[in-house]
Amino acid sequence: METTPSSEQQQQQQQPPIKLPIGFRFHPTDQELLLHYLKRKLYSLPLPPSLIPDHFDVFHSNPWDLPGEEILLLQNKDEFYDQCSLISSDCGYWKSSAKDKQVMAPPPTATNPNLLIGIKKSFLFYHGKTSPLLKTQWFLHQFCLVASFTPPYLLPQKLMMQVGDWVVCRMYQRKRKARNQEANYIRKT
Repeated sequence: METTPSSEQQQQQQQPPIKLPIGFRFHPTDQELLLHYLKRKLYSLPLPPSLIPDHFDVFHSNPWDLPGEEILLLQNKDEFYDQCSLISSDCGYWKSSAKDKQVMAPPPTATNPNLLIGIKKSFLFYHGKTSPLLKTQWFLHQFCLVASFTPPYLLPQKLMMQVGDWVVCRMYQRKRKARNQEANYIRKT
């Protein structure tokens, strides 16, 4: 039985990517991702089209096949296996690489500068399915809002179940350090 994409998915796939003017780039902070994108997604509010796709399956793609050097994605938490420290993909796996970090509200806009708004989890991609595994330079940061940031009495019953169903992910490749190249250049001259 074939499945056909919904009209919303077809519309998202047909939309051309937004082209920013030369010199502009889209690089939101951790707080901006949580407050202006993930929170809007959870509340079913409109998001700027094509800036952060929510129909891309990260775990059935090679990270190096993704467009650009960095990509932001909205993922369904069920697809992300939130509690796992290892997430398998087609050509390797994502391994939790650090302790979870707290994301605090930006002080200028918060009445309490110590307001916790989200959690950031970090993952590193390992290429291969069996030993020896190749540690890559691909990193993935998963951001989720904390439940205490969204008081339940402010949410309709239908949306209470959705808080936490979505995460926003930032995937990027860390540039190799140029120190070795500079040292080699100095030795040769």
